[in-house]
Amino acid sequence: MSGKLLASGVFFITASAMTLLGVASAATFNTDKVSFRDITGAVEITTTSGDEIDVEIRQGKKFQTIEVVEKDGVVIITGKQWREDVDPDCCNNRITRDFHARKDRKLTTGEPVDEVFFSDYPTIVVSMPVSGDVDFVDARIKLDMQRLNGALSLDACYVYGQTSDLDQAVIGVIDGSRLVIGNVAAGLEIDISGDADVMTGDAAMVDVDIAGPGDVVLGDIDGMLDVSIAGSGIVRATRLDGPLTTRIAGSGGVAVKSGRADKLRATIDGSGGVYFGGAVTQPELRLFGSSEVRMKSVTGRVVHHGGGDVYIGDEVFSDE
Repeated sequence: MSGKLLASGVFFITASAMTLLGVASAATFNTDKVSFRDITGAVEITTTSGDEIDVEIRQGKKFQTIEVVEKDGVVIITGKQWREDVDPDCCNNRITRDFHARKDRKLTTGEPVDEVFFSDYPTIVVSMPVSGDVDFVDARIKLDMQRLNGALSLDACYVYGQTSDLDQAVIGVIDGSRLVIGNVAAGLEIDISGDADVMTGDAAMVDVDIAGPGDVVLGDIDGMLDVSIAGSGIVRATRLDGPLTTRIAGSGGVAVKSGRADKLRATIDGSGGVYFGGAVTQPELRLFGSSEVRMKSVTGRVVHHGGGDVYIGDEVFSDE
């Protein structure tokens, strides 16, 4: 499908690819999938009941060349790679297993977005079908996205902003990122490297992987929660009804306010902790160092290997 491009008052039609060249440019495509690659700037996505994608580029203070290509039913929006090193994707190695013990640890509150920085770069405005899919690779973006009944894949070097409700999502952010997303109807995967914050609404099932002091705040989870933390990261949820699996190396923590853990498995090496403010069935605990597990109530046998401290209600659990 050919794209239609409007740039600096001149109308162009190309068979496959377009380079947006003016102060403002626009293009329309008959598809429902969009991919952002090597983009630095603000991205605003609105969703409609239509079947076309409209792309508008508004240049910032400094001119940036952006290419728009439709390939195999996907609109690909590509900017200039901004990193100086030669790795193909700055996020390929975002999760490491190095950690530092918690010292005077405080929950991050989020730094304000650097408006001066983003004012130099383009604003990309996309209107697309609500049923479509969106993905980002290697992005430095200020994001504002409406509800999407499709999937969001965000593999970003830096992101600041928010999305509304999603069908499913894979969120990968690194140091300095601050992201708020709405409810996720199906699966939600979150990878954090460094001091970054992600806050979400409710989800059906969640997988969280943190390297460093990142924070994840979750709503209600009606399914499994699987958490891996290397460092001092913290994962909090309001409620869980389903199995809980945690692996912590360092001083990280997992806290669930209420619900029912049909099976709780915790492996902790360090000073980390797991806190479940609801009913737990058959917990399996492998604890080393000064780790701690607290559960409001337990049904079934408690399997406890290693050391650490285990509490059921206000009472200390003993293997004896």
